[in-house]
Amino acid sequence: MPADELVRRCGCRWRGALIKLNITCREATEIVLKAEDRAMPLAERLSLRLHYRICGNCRRFARQVELMRTASARWRKYTED
Repeated sequence: MPADELVRRCGCRWRGALIKLNITCREATEIVLKAEDRAMPLAERLSLRLHYRICGNCRRFARQVELMRTASARWRKYTED
């Protein structure tokens, strides 16, 4: 039975909140980049965390994005002073 059918039968309020566990690297990088502008929903955080367990490249990409975000914040602070 498909997951959507199970959710519909149980009457759950969280109809669209199914967690996609197998995300691709492309989806993982998209989530990381979108997280700069908005808070990540729980489902995205969990799927991303699971993806990081198997993909070192995406972990490295997330660290690089965080480094750039930190460097940009420091630069803005430096130029304002």
